Amino acid sequence: MERISLERVKPDPDIEIDKIIAGVGPRRVILRSLLLFGPKTGPELRWGIFKYNEVGEALFRDQIHWALKDSFDRRIDGVSDALLYFNLKHLEIAGLIIRERSETEYKSKIARINPCKIQQLRHYFRDIVPLACITGFDVEEDQWRLTRLSQKLRLTRLFYNQHIEEGKNFIIVPEGLKRTISGGIPRDQILEIPRNQMTYAGIYNFLCDKIEDLLSSYEIIVNLSTGSKFFTIALTQLAFEYDLKIFYLDPNENIAWIKDQ
Repeated sequence: MERISLERVKPDPDIEIDKIIAGVGPRRVILRSLLLFGPKTGPELRWGIFKYNEVGEALFRDQIHWALKDSFDRRIDGVSDALLYFNLKHLEIAGLIIRERSETEYKSKIARINPCKIQQLRHYFRDIVPLACITGFDVEEDQWRLTRLSQKLRLTRLFYNQHIEEGKNFIIVPEGLKRTISGGIPRDQILEIPRNQMTYAGIYNFLCDKIEDLLSSYEIIVNLSTGSKFFTIALTQLAFEYDLKIFYLDPNENIAWIKDQ
């Protein structure tokens, strides 16, 4: 009997995002503004939509426009609160953005990109940012391999995202291990997990917080070349949740991609 292969076809994120935006200009402005310039209040987004109608794509290429936002007359006609609310709600329901209360002004809401969608939106808008590699390491007797791995990665072009500035290689280690690691690894790129969090849930939550923090400035790739099963499983799960690329170094120190898009 002939064997039938069934593959799960994943929807194309670009097509899905295109359907959500549906050619509506304010939705495009909201997403790109939040993606490039970080969380924004309603008035700031209202200004962005108004300014986009005036200068077009230059709004996203030249940050000087955002530096002038405080001089905006918020009574300006043409960008109603209803228009802004309707499109924010649409993007929120679609899962592309998150809206939450401001910590300083309870009546105001802050909009930000859903961290799980940042990589997809960057790809959709063709935005390029520096790379950050995350490596889990908790096998103390294997420190030589960690040093060798870091040296190998520095010699490759892996950390140059389409010829922009060099990225970073963040290594996550148990508390107390940082002082024993040498090999020229930058100290600020070695991050320690408290020993009392070295459970699967603790490692997962620590990595999740770090990934969400880095995603605002970097495209993250995950390195599974070292680390215990807890590290490997947690990083793999997070890579699929946040749409991150995954690789490892094989025994011949060649880069092998597990998930490359």
